[in-house]
Amino acid sequence: SVLGITVPDDKPTLCFFFCTGGIFFFYLIHSYSLEWLKNAQVLHQGWFVTFVQCACYSVMSATDRLLRGAGPRKATLQDYMKIGFLQVMTLSLTNFSTQYLNFPTQMLFKSSKLIPVMAVNEIYFRRRGKLDEYFAAFLLVAGLVLFTLEDSKVHPEFNYTGVVIVSGALLADALIGSVQEEILKNRGTSSDEMVLYSHMMGGAYVLVLALGTGQMQVGVAKCAASPELVAYLFVYSVVGFLGISFVMAMIRRFGCVIAVTVTSTRKALSIMLSYLLYPKPFSARY
Repeated sequence: SVLGITVPDDKPTLCFFFCTGGIFFFYLIHSYSLEWLKNAQVLHQGWFVTFVQCACYSVMSATDRLLRGAGPRKATLQDYMKIGFLQVMTLSLTNFSTQYLNFPTQMLFKSSKLIPVMAVNEIYFRRRGKLDEYFAAFLLVAGLVLFTLEDSKVHPEFNYTGVVIVSGALLADALIGSVQEEILKNRGTSSDEMVLYSHMMGGAYVLVLALGTGQMQVGVAKCAASPELVAYLFVYSVVGFLGISFVMAMIRRFGCVIAVTVTSTRKALSIMLSYLLYPKPFSARY
């Protein structure tokens, strides 16, 4: 069940395309909003933006559960404290990396999530990958190296600090996916419960950081001065929540590796749209 819509378990093909369509639609809007926020320089207040995301995800998920009369929590608070911490690391490092990388480069690195996911599955969960998955990971690494080298020539402002930051986001994201898959399948946890409690915990962490660094005050002041900024932050958070609901359903039904493959394909489309909607230098070697 996703957002109250149930797809029968005996129709895996329908379920796959339903989840894929939701992921593509909502996350393409999410990517467009993210690049607008980058251009508006609000992502310099990364902790503030992350708190807004976590707060919106929690409110919308709690509302969804209340309207549907969802049952009691199944996973432990310790599980969600761990996921919440990783969630904050992923969202915050992703937001911070946009200060150093242009959007297509950042999105390309995020598309390589398959690599750390395979590493985590092999090292932490002792799950052996298939030969074609290893080959796909090799092609991803080769493509990343070539794209990064060319991007450093095309964009003089290219900064390898951004590569390190977004790589940290990737590692945290890979750990999240694997841990979420284990909890969803072994504890019978619902997707909306996962979204609600993990982002409540994450929101508590990041609120302390946003207040301590002064980013909360600066972010609120910027929003008060720009209704357009408030609108984009709202859209960014809402479509992010809707997108992650479909990702959770995909992980539960088909596993982490399939979900990552779908989201990576979506990110490739986001890169192409970025060059169309936000003109920027382009090299044929890309």
